[in-house]
Amino acid sequence: MLSRHRKLIRWTIGSAAGVLVGLWIAVLLVSRAPILRERLVQTLNDKLDADVELGSLEVRTFPLLRIHGDELKLRLKGQTNPAPFIEVRHFEVTGGLFGMLRRQRRFNSVELEGLRITIPPRSDHDKESGSKAAATMSGPAVIDHLEAKDAQLIIQPKDSRKEPKIFAIHNLALDTVGFDRAMPFVATLTNAIPKGEIAATGSFGPWVARDPGSTPLNGQYNFNRADLNTIEGISGTLKSAGAFTGALSEIDVRGTTSTPDFQIDIGGEPVPLTTRFHAVVDGTNGDTYLKRVDAMLRDTPITVQGAIVSQPNVKGRTVRVDATISDGRLEDVLRLAVSAPRPVMLGRIGLQTSLTLPPGKGRVVDRLRLKGRFALARAQFTDAGVQEQLASLSRRAQGMKEGEPVGRIASNMRGTFEMQGGVLRFDALRFDLPGAVVELSGRYTLRSQLVDFTGTLGMDATVSKAMGGGIKGFLLKPFDPLFRKKGKGALIPITIKGSREQPKFGVKWGKVFK
Repeated sequence: MLSRHRKLIRWTIGSAAGVLVGLWIAVLLVSRAPILRERLVQTLNDKLDADVELGSLEVRTFPLLRIHGDELKLRLKGQTNPAPFIEVRHFEVTGGLFGMLRRQRRFNSVELEGLRITIPPRSDHDKESGSKAAATMSGPAVIDHLEAKDAQLIIQPKDSRKEPKIFAIHNLALDTVGFDRAMPFVATLTNAIPKGEIAATGSFGPWVARDPGSTPLNGQYNFNRADLNTIEGISGTLKSAGAFTGALSEIDVRGTTSTPDFQIDIGGEPVPLTTRFHAVVDGTNGDTYLKRVDAMLRDTPITVQGAIVSQPNVKGRTVRVDATISDGRLEDVLRLAVSAPRPVMLGRIGLQTSLTLPPGKGRVVDRLRLKGRFALARAQFTDAGVQEQLASLSRRAQGMKEGEPVGRIASNMRGTFEMQGGVLRFDALRFDLPGAVVELSGRYTLRSQLVDFTGTLGMDATVSKAMGGGIKGFLLKPFDPLFRKKGKGALIPITIKGSREQPKFGVKWGKVFK
């Protein structure tokens, strides 16, 4: 009984002592609120190499230590940009009382409202100082968990004439936050163009004070249901996933994309498009450099390299790429340009082209610039009427009789092209079929779908034999020498004009008699 009484006395004394110690710590902390304010400002000033402004600070001790603050602003030393590097409208710090007594002060959590981070442009001095800056830095405080809602990341370009890139971050969570370490993070943010939600996980840090853009980061991302309609001239719903590493000023990204309904506004149909890519993104200005993109347009492989960059005084970004198709399906490419129940032509295609697409409100067909060369192999028109016309031309070119079987006509085609302002110009366009060679130059207007070509039709047969003999062939026999040139039975100057669906063929008689 006496032993139990002694235990009760010891417990009462211990509890009272604990309460007194707690009260002493609380009084100490409250009385040192101005010192805490000074310490907070000084720590941020030293470790972030910044000038710090703080509107208000309030300290509460029970049941947990809580520090409330408003209007926190940090400007980097020597910063010329008027906007603060970091702005926080309101913050709340939570921690245990004994955590404040440690040499390395530790807080349970920090909640931020109205976080706004503005990354300034990187100068040549920044690059030099950033490379010499310490990779890590010690800090007096560690935060177990930091969370920010509805934050903004604003990246200012080096060229003041360019628009800043703005990311709306819905949720940002960082664990084991300290200046001297890589901090795990989870973030969800909205990408403006193409519009969609990005979910990312990874690590950020250690902090590089003299050059924030050199602070390392790495992780993985998922970009789902991105609306390509927000990019003028194209449409579709994109899904992407991948990994990134590097620093904010040079992010190495590798991943995949899938767009089952990719479409360009030049009159074609939706076509499935998938890619596997390697790109480098300059996070300080948003420019993207495509090291290699292996794309698949339905069943046609395409290799792409190039860049997507901003231009001074121009809203949006310019796409400049080189694309190569080594051995693709002609029908896959044509579906992008021609809307029809079935492909206009079938066959194999090889293509090399440079592509430039400047930003703007106009249709892609008017803004797109192309220059390159192509080759078609075993190309066949799917329309029975066109096939019959080609078969008739092939019979005549070979001096065969009307109705004589020639089989299904497959031809080869090659040439160089250039497109600008919605007009596709061809040069050295050569079209081969059994017994005949057509060589043309001219243009095709995509909006009106009108063709305007001039060139020659070379036939193995003479003009008299091309008429299949009879009275017409007999009457034309004296003219055979007029058309026999360059080893051909007949070389006829021709024109092709009119609509794509109903072109009109003609002979340039002036050239014949000349």
